[in-house]
This record gives sequence, structure tokens and C-alpha cells, in this order.
Amino acid sequence: MIIDLNPLFSGIKPFIEFDGIVNFSADDLQNTSIKKLSDIKVNGRIHKISDFSIDLTMEIKTNMTLEDSVTLEEIEYPINIKINKILSLDAEDDECYKILQNRLDIIPIVWENIVLEVPLHIVKNDKETIIEGDGWSLNKVENDSPLSDLKELLDMEERR
Repeated sequence: MIIDLNPLFSGIKPFIEFDGIVNFSADDLQNTSIKKLSDIKVNGRIHKISDFSIDLTMEIKTNMTLEDSVTLEEIEYPINIKINKILSLDAEDDECYKILQNRLDIIPIVWENIVLEVPLHIVKNDKETIIEGDGWSLNKVENDSPLSDLKELLDMEERR
């Protein structure tokens, strides 16, 4: 989604609003833990701060399909991201997004924020989750503290 910034920089408009749908291909999802992405609803507004910076306010809504960390079942994970970012038009800036001929491509910004929202660990809260099978079972750790076993040993030593 490329946004023309000419009306903003020429003073014709005080801000630019945008609203649209963005999609990513299966190839884009290949090196992530995201299995599927529904249509991504993107809307927002761009204000000119100075001749060298703009203020981008944007909202991203979509549903990700991720794998359950325990059962590997697919889980729908809705996300709603609100972004407020100041973008520098200075080419020397480290976090410079490509603004060529007064046009801003927001796809990299959308992708970056979606990837940041992916949880490291997700488990479906389901009573039907299988925690044992033929010859195996999941063990729950009863101790709250990793040092509780050490404390018990020290207590036994003191009793001697």
C-alpha cells in the first residue's frame, strides 16, 4: 500500500488518511510461526511535522493462525495494533523507511508490527487437551520455587 505524500508536503492537505486491506503471501509467512493471516485491515492518518519528518498513526486488525505450543493444533489469534510512529525522511536515520518521490510504502511497517505481536508461547485453554497417552504423560511441577529442593536438603542437614 503506497501512499502519495505530495499533497501533504505541498500544503494542499493538513493530513492524509488511508484505509485499505493488505495481504501477505504464504512465502512471506514461511520463516515465521504464523501459519495463516486473514485479510489485514489497515487505516490511519499521516501528519507533516517538519520538512524532514512525518507522524504516522495507524491501526492494524487481523487474525493470525498459530500452532498450539503443546498440541500443535491451529489456534486463531486476533490482533489489534495501534501504532504512533514518527518517521524521518533523512536518509542517514537508522530507522529510515524508504520514501521515494514523496511516496511511503506502509507494507514493511505493517509486517514489522505483525511479527512483533506473535507470542513466543501460546496454549489453547481447552479441557480436552490430551496430557497423557499410551506409555507417556505430562508431569506438572508442584514446587513454586526452583530452590525448594535445596531448602529441603539444607533443612535435613541442620537436623543432623
